[in-house]
Order: sequence, then structure tokens, then C-alpha cells
Amino acid sequence: MDLIDGLLANHSTLRGALDYMNGLLERPCGCGWEDRMTLDTERLAKERGVFMSALKAHDIMEAAYIERVLGQFEEDREMTAALAEGHRALGDMSRIFSAVAVLCDGEHVHRLRTVLERLREELEERLSYEEKVVFPRLRERVSSEQLRELGRRAGL
Repeated sequence: MDLIDGLLANHSTLRGALDYMNGLLERPCGCGWEDRMTLDTERLAKERGVFMSALKAHDIMEAAYIERVLGQFEEDREMTAALAEGHRALGDMSRIFSAVAVLCDGEHVHRLRTVLERLREELEERLSYEEKVVFPRLRERVSSEQLRELGRRAGL
């Protein structure tokens, strides 16, 4: 598997984990102004762990390979700087979500739902940018064989 295919699989894992957590936080019928519901905090914690692990792997792969490879080209340095900044912003939002999730009492979930929605927006913005801009640029710069070798080095 080449590096880009591995990162696309990782993107799928990230999106899936957020979709699953969103499903846990969906408002049930009849939920009133208090926005109270019983939340399975153990399932949420487990899926949050899946998300955080996938995000860490994502950041490591991109920093070690994409940012380093594209950073060699003067015209791509602005893109790699934006990519690194995006990772920092997404990491910050993920840590905020984790902190709110840990504090969630399992009944009042409005804030958690709000933070998760913001995290989903931030994630989708970053992943779409990578898929539409960064990955095509990487395919222009690096041969298929080199991408497979980078994937092998990344353990894919």
C-alpha cells in the first residue's frame, strides 16, 4: 500500500470514529430544553480513544513523510506550513473535545455535542484540503514506487 492510500484509509477511520461518536450524542425524540439524555460514557471513551490514536498516526505519517517530502520544494513550502498549522489546530480541538468528554456526566451533553460538531467541521476541512490539494501534489512530485516505499516505511 502506498503512503497516500494508507492516509486515505486513516481519513476513513477518523471520519468513522467521529460519525460513531456523533451517533452516540444524537438527540433522542422528546428531548426537551434541558437537553438531558443518558449517554454511554464507556462507549464514548472507547471511540474517543480510537479517534485520538488514528489522529496521532495521521499526524506522525504526514509530518514524517508528506511535510518532509514536499518541504524540499520551494513552491510547496507554504502548503506544508499550512498543513502543519492545520494539524496543530485540529490537535487543539481534539484535546478540547477530550477534556469536555471526560467531564461529561452522561446526562447533559449539549456542550459535548457542540464541541464535537466543531471538531467534525475542522477535521473535514483539513482532510478535504489534503485529499484535493496535498495528495495530488505529492503524486506529481513523487513516483509511484517512491510512494510505495514511503508506505512501507510508515508500516502500511
